[in-house]
Amino acid sequence: VAFSRFMAASAPTLSISTPSRVPGRERVDIPVLGHGTWQITGHAAYDAVAAALRVGYRHIDTAWVYGNEAEVGRAIRDSGLRREDVFLTTKLPPQSHGHDKAISTFNESLRNLGVDYVDLYLVHWPGVRGRAPGGKDLPTVRNETWTAMEEIHASGRARSIGVSNFEPQHLDELPASCTIAPAVNQFELHPKLTQKPLVSYCHEHNILVEAYSPLGIGQL
Repeated sequence: VAFSRFMAASAPTLSISTPSRVPGRERVDIPVLGHGTWQITGHAAYDAVAAALRVGYRHIDTAWVYGNEAEVGRAIRDSGLRREDVFLTTKLPPQSHGHDKAISTFNESLRNLGVDYVDLYLVHWPGVRGRAPGGKDLPTVRNETWTAMEEIHASGRARSIGVSNFEPQHLDELPASCTIAPAVNQFELHPKLTQKPLVSYCHEHNILVEAYSPLGIGQL
């Protein structure tokens, strides 16, 4: 699974078909090619998502921290597509680790997006904003967060749950407390950053790899 971005102005000349899908866990199928919305806000975010949907994208990726969930949700609603025909991902920000904060922020994301559920909800980053990276309490905090993620999944409001930017040591912490393993790990992956050990770890543990910036942020 890979994410790309394009300018809305390019839509009249772009045609894309994304019929292939990668089977996910819990019988959730994920379209192979997705449209990311990092660093675009306001009208630009709305226009980009609207254009992506017009030319055939059916996988839209946003995050609370991007500040564009409302525009992304509005573009999906205005597209005329059925909600179930668009695979929608958003993410929990680093400042919202911990059980109660995670639940509260997820509810906020649903309100921002104007939807009853998301197809995939990710923990955006293993670090916790405001705490030292090597803090001894971080594994406990991440486990509390994952407990909240499992509750969100059980409620039916996130069809699948996963992580983003997690390294093997972070993933190894989870089995001690979790009943649902992450379905997805989303991280930067392209020919200049192959991350072979992390990719291998995910494959060995049946975690689907999602690549963001597959074109190397314009470097390829």
